[in-house]
Amino acid sequence: MTEQILALALMLNPAHDRVAQAHMARLAGRLGFIACHLPLGEDSALGSSDMELLIAAAEPALLVIDHGPSIEHEGDAVGIVRSTDPEVIRRARALLDAGDDTRPLIVAVPLSIGRTMNEAVARADLDPRFVGDAHPRVSGIFGTFEQAQEQVIAIAQAGAEVLLVTVPDERDVADVLAQTRALVVGATPV
Repeated sequence: MTEQILALALMLNPAHDRVAQAHMARLAGRLGFIACHLPLGEDSALGSSDMELLIAAAEPALLVIDHGPSIEHEGDAVGIVRSTDPEVIRRARALLDAGDDTRPLIVAVPLSIGRTMNEAVARADLDPRFVGDAHPRVSGIFGTFEQAQEQVIAIAQAGAEVLLVTVPDERDVADVLAQTRALVVGATPV
């Protein structure tokens, strides 16, 4: 049996309606993602019926409601890195290890992969969330499947345990999620 090199989690698109979010959560759960994160503003709330819908859809994955950093703790929480730079990941891993912190190190980045570079570019360019520093080419996992797999292996080797991805808003999202899953279950040992 092939071992998974990183656990996967999916960032749901907060601009989608609940039905679309539930569809994404269902796909992620079926593909073995461990969690679906839903970013909400500090003033936002999720009704109990919406929460039940998303929890049921994501199963067996967990639903994580992300209210963002608090005012007292601006920036990312301890254990979350928003970069694919192996050195940044290694430093975060060292900080967790030095403090005997047992939480997993999460790399939270945008992702756009394709069978060709043109497909990866097209997927990213169609998503309005992927602009400037938020573009996967700048701060995430980007390129052909083979290029993306090399990036994922480097992330795992640097000490990350969970890859939390924001995938492009693509009509064939099931294909994108399946390709993403394949990135972490390849036969390449870490």
